[in-house]
Amino acid sequence: MAYQITSVIVKDEFKICPLCGYEDGFHTMFTRVNAILKWLFICPSCHAVFDIGHTVNDPRGEK
Repeated sequence: MAYQITSVIVKDEFKICPLCGYEDGFHTMFTRVNAILKWLFICPSCHAVFDIGHTVNDPRGEK
C-alpha cells in the first residue's frame, strides 16, 4: 500500500490531526529501516501517516 509520510514537529502534544482536524488521537504503526523501526502515527479519520521522529531499536537487530 502506498502512502505519503508527513513529518511533524511536536510542540506540546500530538493529538489532533493537522490535516483533517480529527481530535481523538492516532493509531500507530512501525516500518523497518535496516535495524531500526520507525514509529509512525495514522489518523483514524483521514488515514494520513505522520512521522514525529520516534524510532525503536529492534532488539533482534534484524534487517
